[in-house]
Amino acid sequence: MLSLVIALCVVGSLSAHLPEVFVHYQDGALHFKMQHVPGLKEVNFNYQLGSQAKNVIPKMGTANKGGDGYWHLTDKKIDLQPGDSIQYNAVAWGTAGKLHAPVASWVYAPEPTRGPRRLRGAVMFRDDFNGGGLDTNNWNYEVSMYGGMNWEFQVYTNDKSNVYTNNGKLFLKPTKTVDDPRWDENFLHSGVMDVAQIWGYCTQSAQYGCHREGKNGILPPVMSGKVKSKPVLKYGTVEVRARIPKGDWLWPAIWMLPRDSHYGGWPRSGEIDIMESRGNVRASGHGVNEVSSTLHWGTSAGDNHYGQTTHAKQAADWSNSFHTWRLEWTHDHIATFVDNQQILRVTPPSGGFSELGHTSNIWAGNDKMAPFDKEFYAIFNVAVGGTNGFFPENWDYGYPKPWSNTSPHAAQDWWNGRSKWESSWQGDKVAMEIDYIEMRYL
Repeated sequence: MLSLVIALCVVGSLSAHLPEVFVHYQDGALHFKMQHVPGLKEVNFNYQLGSQAKNVIPKMGTANKGGDGYWHLTDKKIDLQPGDSIQYNAVAWGTAGKLHAPVASWVYAPEPTRGPRRLRGAVMFRDDFNGGGLDTNNWNYEVSMYGGMNWEFQVYTNDKSNVYTNNGKLFLKPTKTVDDPRWDENFLHSGVMDVAQIWGYCTQSAQYGCHREGKNGILPPVMSGKVKSKPVLKYGTVEVRARIPKGDWLWPAIWMLPRDSHYGGWPRSGEIDIMESRGNVRASGHGVNEVSSTLHWGTSAGDNHYGQTTHAKQAADWSNSFHTWRLEWTHDHIATFVDNQQILRVTPPSGGFSELGHTSNIWAGNDKMAPFDKEFYAIFNVAVGGTNGFFPENWDYGYPKPWSNTSPHAAQDWWNGRSKWESSWQGDKVAMEIDYIEMRYL
């Protein structure tokens, strides 16, 4: 079965954050799916096959609201071949009026077909990054200013300065935007960052991820890297040997998200954070000396029970050398390890995560591990800053935090305070360096 999922959000606001729109091509049909929110009355999708496809005809379809709480549109008259491109956008009507999403582009890149036979403990995917660059048969770049609903300060690019391989290692390296010869300080404040025009395409339009103007607020002052695996896994092990970065306000992560949001928008369908850290050098107890693992799950963003399923581990400095991070994922539990030392273990009761969290059972009738009972893909990234609270206000970082999480110009404040942090960004030490990833069946 071939499937590729991408997400976009309709720009506008019926609520604080509109739900994602999921698109996938499967069994000869193109599917659009978006969760209903109060006030939404109609959703249309405009789309057109690109120049590599046959019978190029602009199309428009009106979605139907299903009994499952989603808007659905299916086009069974689409014949896509690998490499075919689609341009599309969404238009919605609701109590806030007519809302448009910017035109986005997607290239059909199906996952390699794998046989149905699964051997216990067999390696189903491994990448040692020994080629001349990132293997796009196995990985997708994220190319967007979208910050995962965290209002992070970076733009993710496919530039070789931010994502590259060297001596059998994958590097994800943040760089200051003004260090690129194309841009300067004036550009950050008065220029236009059109992601598709600069880097060829944009993968996420939510939170103005594809187009911003400096006159409305500073453009991303830093560029970085984020990649997502095309192979997916349900139950098994994921092992990653990596060196995490060092540098104030860096936020590296090795994590996983569901291929399909089967149970609904985040965090209803789950998130597995194998490793997260903060690159701060002088932080008291919460910098490069601490790593953590977390499961995100709940009925809504406001009902996220991650606090019950998170744990941290301390050391002198996790960034000084390579470590082996491992996820163990079974029908009974999820556990994470670093160098064979356990960080987190979660074994939900027989009633599943709803019983663990004393919340409504939106996963009723499924495995007790739901929502962690579907296929997930792996993600590597190095984010910078953000306003979601990952860098709390009241911690000791060795000097005053340059921005407030409630500031409307947090990225500008962080950039203005660079005299305090830029000396901690030293060469390739700011990069996350990945030696290999290996996925095994249970």
